[in-house]
Amino acid sequence: MARNSLTQYLLILFTTLLVSLLFVQGNAAAQTRVPLLFGENKNEKGEYVPMPERFTKMFQFVEKDLNIKFDFQMYPWNRAIKIASTDGGVIFGLSRTPERENLFHFSEPALHNYLWLITRHDRQFPFDEIADLRGKTIGVVRGARYGGEFDEHKGKLFRIDDDIDAYGPRLQKVLNGRVDAMLIASSSNDAKEVERQVNMIKIDERERVSASNRFKVLSSPVLRDGICFAALKGSNDALVDRISNALLKYHALDLKSAKSRGKAQR
Repeated sequence: MARNSLTQYLLILFTTLLVSLLFVQGNAAAQTRVPLLFGENKNEKGEYVPMPERFTKMFQFVEKDLNIKFDFQMYPWNRAIKIASTDGGVIFGLSRTPERENLFHFSEPALHNYLWLITRHDRQFPFDEIADLRGKTIGVVRGARYGGEFDEHKGKLFRIDDDIDAYGPRLQKVLNGRVDAMLIASSSNDAKEVERQVNMIKIDERERVSASNRFKVLSSPVLRDGICFAALKGSNDALVDRISNALLKYHALDLKSAKSRGKAQR
């Protein structure tokens, strides 16, 4: 009897361990891989620029919360949008416009960008509203959208100059006076900080030291732009909604953390 009891005990123990192992393996295998269209970011040499930390932190939280893994599919931004609008698939980085809302199902904003106007330091002008751009030429990235009010008035109230998504050539046009100002997106809501960063950018490889006062960032942003996940309506609505729920949790934790840091600094 004792031998039979020991045999049964070992069999139960082995079965329990096997089930536990299969459960762990099953959970690991259950992590869904989600292709994610994403705009490639390259420097003036054509080299890929590492993803900003604020992006990686947000992606990691969403992946963990939903038990998914994003497979990033990097393309030039206009091509990524084209693929998302024709072949489907989830894309990250879209901002809401009336035109896009007819086509895409959007998540809650994942992050926010601020759109700033950059002028030559000696050619700055007052800016508080779109009407202040009357008669001016504004440099933009070809194919990009900058919000309903800006897009509604471009080509009417003011002219636009389309260019590639590269800081050097666009900033050179500001210096040469070919445009009155250019638009740049930044996560910072501080015009002085954005101005400092812009003046550190080398226009070309011949520059040894960047001047600290070539450019002026006007004090009022054109737009506070929420950037979202999105997919063609009817294709991945449920997944986008799940991502939205994860983002709400992420922002709640981020706000709680910010309040804690504020109390600690008092």
